[in-house]
Amino acid sequence: MAREMYLVGVDEEELRPDPKPEGPKTPKDKLSNFWYHYKWVVIICVFVAVVLFVLIGQMVTRDDPDYLIVLGTEGFVSDVWVDALETELAAYGRDLDGDGKVEVSIEALYNNAQDQIGYINRVKMMAHLSAGDVMFFIFDKATYEETVLSQQTEDYQFFQEIPVDVPGISEDGRYWNWKGDPIRSAEGLDQLPEDLYFGVRTISGTSDNKESRQLGEESMELLENFLTKTVPTAETTTAE
Repeated sequence: MAREMYLVGVDEEELRPDPKPEGPKTPKDKLSNFWYHYKWVVIICVFVAVVLFVLIGQMVTRDDPDYLIVLGTEGFVSDVWVDALETELAAYGRDLDGDGKVEVSIEALYNNAQDQIGYINRVKMMAHLSAGDVMFFIFDKATYEETVLSQQTEDYQFFQEIPVDVPGISEDGRYWNWKGDPIRSAEGLDQLPEDLYFGVRTISGTSDNKESRQLGEESMELLENFLTKTVPTAETTTAE
């Protein structure tokens, strides 16, 4: 009785439930419906697929350099300046991987702890020091004092002795400071720090394996050639 009282004046058609909507019938309607509901899922999946494709492609086609060097500085260093230094050093290197060209890659890591990139660079530097995957280092004065002098002891020296006698070699013979060398007047290089210390790391303190020893020998050869302006004349060799 109460139900009838509440429904007085209400049309029976209004009480019927809404009919179930019909699904898309044509392929075009189905595609439109799918896109409406899953547009962002498709976009994200395509984006991830493209990124993976690029990364995998880079890994497959990557051409590792003949020499890898770490440049540690207190302040930012432009890629243009780094490229100039890479070109200068490459003139005294060998084609170790036999691809027909001498490639020197310098990873510039500035260690300004006041910004996020500087912090990341510090982590990268520590990773290289721990892994021993790089044996050729170039430091400005501040970074040398923080990275090298801070860990040296009477029984441990970070750099090997350089077996050449040229102006700029340190008193202990373990690094070369390019301050005052004519090379600093070259375009691009004149923008780099006035004091840069070039050296090859000792095997002690690394994993001391065959690869590290080979990297050390190749790096020292490059540094010696660079300091004495000796262009290698030996036939191209392939790194083991």
